[in-house]
Amino acid sequence: MKRYELIREMFNNCCGKPQTFFSEVETDDLDSYMKSCLQPEAVCEQIQPDNGSIIYEVDCAGLRSKYTFTEI
Repeated sequence: MKRYELIREMFNNCCGKPQTFFSEVETDDLDSYMKSCLQPEAVCEQIQPDNGSIIYEVDCAGLRSKYTFTEI
């Protein structure tokens, strides 16, 4: 199983600053991991920048979140 550092940013429209949470995740399938974390109506887009991280941008009922996975 691969280990990732996860940075989760939850964007609050009221204060303009994201709440940021850090954790470690062990998984072989990030898509399945994300599906288990999200509500069925959430819209999720995967982005793979050149730095090797994998980013999921999520919108659920107007609330935005960003999950950045970096392999450890």
